[in-house]
Amino acid sequence: MIGDPSFVEGRLLRIFVGEDAHWRGRPLHVAIVQRLRDVGIAGASVFRGVEGFGAHHEINTSRLFAFGTKMPILIEAVDGEERISGLVPELEAMLEETGGVITLERIEYRRYLPNAR
Repeated sequence: MIGDPSFVEGRLLRIFVGEDAHWRGRPLHVAIVQRLRDVGIAGASVFRGVEGFGAHHEINTSRLFAFGTKMPILIEAVDGEERISGLVPELEAMLEETGGVITLERIEYRRYLPNAR
């Protein structure tokens, strides 16, 4: 419910990269998730697209008999505005080397922890 006092204001960070993007010798999405974890972001997930295109407008697909590993990858992370905003310059530096897109959305979220009473 919007305005519910049990929810807190935060940010949803979305990072769109290509599956073939690498940074310092490893897949870019792996490096980003590790960095998000290292700084204690509340949570992050990686999703592999089934079809998409980027700056070159070349459609990439995961259909049978499609070749290459250029599928779109989406990384989503949720946390407070300060923590997410503080990471943006570092993420931008990573993407300047590889290409990609970053979006930020204002959100309200509530974090559920197992056995937290």
